[in-house]
Amino acid sequence: MYVKNVPSIRKQPLLEAHGADPLYQIWWEDDEQFDARKPESMRGFTNFSRLTLKPGSTNRIHTHPDIEQVYLVTRGGGVVQVGEERREVKAGDAVFLPANVPHGFFNTTEKLTLVYLFGVQVE
Repeated sequence: MYVKNVPSIRKQPLLEAHGADPLYQIWWEDDEQFDARKPESMRGFTNFSRLTLKPGSTNRIHTHPDIEQVYLVTRGGGVVQVGEERREVKAGDAVFLPANVPHGFFNTTEKLTLVYLFGVQVE
């Protein structure tokens, strides 16, 4: 069993990919930067993290060539862009992000927005 308390994980930016404003708490990912190695039993998953966005901030439009993701909004809201489509989302909404499709989250609210990210490797 692998248990970790996500709110206790240090928040840090992904400067090169997403800029300084969005803060990530990486529960696990195959990346030495976060010292959060993926459990062996979770072979298909690539990452699990929480994204904190201040009002007016974004994690920028970006693409994962071989990873599908799900954004799960747990607090606040904003606009999600997937490809050319943009939609308003709020707490309780989940958004599927296909592999190799540009996507990003924009906090258009006056509240702090929390988004959980789940990633799965695709062939």
